[in-house]
Amino acid sequence: MLESMKKADKKIIIMGGMVLGIIVIFIIAIFVVSLSSGGKLSFEKIEKKLVSAAESYYEDNEDALPEKVGKSAEIDSDELVSGGYIKDLSEFTDEDVVCSGKVIVGKTESGYDYVASLDCGEDYKTEFLADKLIEEDVVTSGEGLYKMEDVVEYGTTLGMDEDGYDLSTNELMTGYIYRGEDPDNYVKIEGDNNLYRIVKIDGNKDITLFSTYKKQKGKFDTNYNTEAQNNYGINEYPLSAAYNSLKDYYESDLINEYLKSKVVTKNVCVGARSVDETSTDGSVECSVVQKDQAISLIPVFDIMNASLSDACETTVNKECQNYNYLIKDVRMWTMTPSTENSYTGYRVASGIVASRSSESTIYGHVYYLSNRVIFAGGTGTEKDPFILK
Repeated sequence: MLESMKKADKKIIIMGGMVLGIIVIFIIAIFVVSLSSGGKLSFEKIEKKLVSAAESYYEDNEDALPEKVGKSAEIDSDELVSGGYIKDLSEFTDEDVVCSGKVIVGKTESGYDYVASLDCGEDYKTEFLADKLIEEDVVTSGEGLYKMEDVVEYGTTLGMDEDGYDLSTNELMTGYIYRGEDPDNYVKIEGDNNLYRIVKIDGNKDITLFSTYKKQKGKFDTNYNTEAQNNYGINEYPLSAAYNSLKDYYESDLINEYLKSKVVTKNVCVGARSVDETSTDGSVECSVVQKDQAISLIPVFDIMNASLSDACETTVNKECQNYNYLIKDVRMWTMTPSTENSYTGYRVASGIVASRSSESTIYGHVYYLSNRVIFAGGTGTEKDPFILK
């Protein structure tokens, strides 16, 4: 029996030695692989290193940061290398991969947004969502993304407002706009259960984003109106209960943090239009603006332009609901008042309709995302929305 126990112990020792040997070989193999690959990093990690380097650079050079929301500054990788903030990018890639890079820092509503742009030729390139859509998705027929100049007729020249702002330079009147009954313009944001839809890419390549979230509901306004001799409300968006509700929502903890970190401000178009107005170039609504807004409702001209119907010719024409994702299954206020009186505005309800401001419906949130938003995947359908990072 003693002999059998010795044999068992010997087997255990042998097996243990084999296991230990395998572990040692495995560790050596990992060490050899790590030596052969040097300090090679994934492209995503290189982007993170660039951002970290840029943050350090701007800590030392605060006067180089953009001062106004919506403005940006850039620093390229060569300058970061020469300043000792990062190693040469070749230190992080294989020998046959050549990369150049830069970091764009923009001022947003919530602070500074650092975004790395890396170009490694055919191996990898950072894709900005606006650039990708403009390069690949623009159409001239059917549903999809259209050049504004192919949709509207420009001609009206707007002058200066009382502050000296040239109203004709408003980028919300130019760029690209999605049209059709259900175009592939869905967006999913990390940490947010709600879907969004891209309304347009404006002349600055910033993205107008419409939330499909339908739970915030209210009257456009409830103030006493002297003209109506009743509490029919005031139809001017900057003076409305709707404006105050959206402002409170934006300043609450309900808004997605990623979304807020990418938001820039716009001079939103709040001018009044008549029921028989035919213009859709934005010159009517954008003749009056509310400046530096991060969130708003949508103006009527954007809704009309989303329709593929050639018969959508006037503000309240029922044809505007045809082939139009911004009207189909949607109930919401716009921020466009009517010229008819001081208490009537436009809302969406199986078309664009004129309503007293004291009526109640959904507040359709609109946000303005910077052109620095990066494409991370998706095809834009409801089941496979664009993913941002």
